[in-house]
Amino acid sequence: MLIVVLLLALSQTLESVPLSPPAGSPDPFFALDHRETESHFGQRTVNDIVLSCFATIFACTWSAIHPNIPAPTDCWWTRFKRQVTIMIYALLAPELITIWALRQRMGAKWIMEKYNREILGESTPRSDMRQTMLEHIQDIPRALKRLFHDSPPPTASLEGPRWTVAHGFLVLMGGFMLSENGQPIYTLIQGPPWDKMPASQQMIDNIKNKTIYAPRITEEDIQDRSKGDAISKTLVILQTTWFIVQCIARWSQHLPVTELEVVTLAFALLNGVTYTLWWDKPQNVGRPVLLERQISVLDSVSGDVPATATAPNDAVQPTNEAENAAAEAAQTEKPEAAPILLHVPPRKESQVNLLWKIIGGDQEVFEDRVSIFYTPDVDMDDITFSVLVPVVGTLFGAVHLIPSWFLDFASRQEMWLWRASAIIITAIPSLPVVTLFLWDFGSFMQCFLVTPAAVGYVLYPVARIILLTLALTSLRSLSSSALESIEWTTFIPHL
Repeated sequence: MLIVVLLLALSQTLESVPLSPPAGSPDPFFALDHRETESHFGQRTVNDIVLSCFATIFACTWSAIHPNIPAPTDCWWTRFKRQVTIMIYALLAPELITIWALRQRMGAKWIMEKYNREILGESTPRSDMRQTMLEHIQDIPRALKRLFHDSPPPTASLEGPRWTVAHGFLVLMGGFMLSENGQPIYTLIQGPPWDKMPASQQMIDNIKNKTIYAPRITEEDIQDRSKGDAISKTLVILQTTWFIVQCIARWSQHLPVTELEVVTLAFALLNGVTYTLWWDKPQNVGRPVLLERQISVLDSVSGDVPATATAPNDAVQPTNEAENAAAEAAQTEKPEAAPILLHVPPRKESQVNLLWKIIGGDQEVFEDRVSIFYTPDVDMDDITFSVLVPVVGTLFGAVHLIPSWFLDFASRQEMWLWRASAIIITAIPSLPVVTLFLWDFGSFMQCFLVTPAAVGYVLYPVARIILLTLALTSLRSLSSSALESIEWTTFIPHL
């Protein structure tokens, strides 16, 4: 899709030289050189502005999104609707998508460390959020080096390869499913004990109990499943980088930036953070990895596992009351008829609750997939996370607020409506932090905080819609200086 948009954008900038010079004019080649020496600025049309902005927003809200893996039975229409849902949230509240990416990266790092520590026996100290972000920045040069250097040959290990952050991402996005005779049973996930996830769904617990063998999939295998190759990632990075450079260049030359470009600039800046957090997450993986069940709790209790079976001999004993009850039922019933030991919420996800799930973490796991915004409830640094979340939202709003003093509005009413909406989306992200620190001051303070918080959550999407509407309607009356372009920025590859 991005390649089609790229070809369309390039076709808009084609210029041809006349075969013969007009009467009374110099040679066309010298005329072009003469024109370039007279002015540093070219001309652009409204269509050029709209196309570049829409291409950047599309790259930030559709092409850059890394959704979780769908259920094996989901049709194309179901997957498309889920992708559109994420895109709508990315349009109305892109900072929440960044928070979702941050929580997923922290969860993937936690899963990686837990597997390498409990399965491979590595002693990995628990890292906090700041250390994780620093390590991720340090991994960027190593990732670039792997693009031009061959990987060493894989080493054989009974426990499988050492896990990376990509393995952690694959687990939390629903990339592994327990199967029996090649038929999927339910999704395997990994979360901390306070997630209240049944032990039968905990992937690392199943490996330790010999219910399944450790997967042999490598990081290269995971990236091979990803639909986001180097070309698509490069296009997204080039487009967002070009747009940021173009806006900075216009301000440095005292040229106005349109309201639509300010909105797009906020998307581009935030997309850089989101894309960095999701760099190791495979994109648009369509099918999970099936892990064949070797022995189950029900089989081991009922004694239906033959002595000559190739499965491990370590029987898995029930660990809680639910599993004890299921095991007792299995003594009188066939294993195939015994209930599956997992919690299956309703398949229909409430659109109202999705907003809170992005912020606070969504731990719902269905039988055949994880929820749209699933993140394991890992024990993160509460202070750092509580400060980082409002900072991301405030900076996103500030990108709309600060340039408002340099925009050419068609009327004073539009100017004040823009500034009021920008103030709302800048201030509201700080409300959860204020509520968190003042909640313990008594019931009176709690009642005082509930009203502005509720009003804020209603005003925020309204303010976002107003900004998007003003950004589009402002194109009807652009000044001549807004249609001037900086020539050298056109040489940077972009859409």
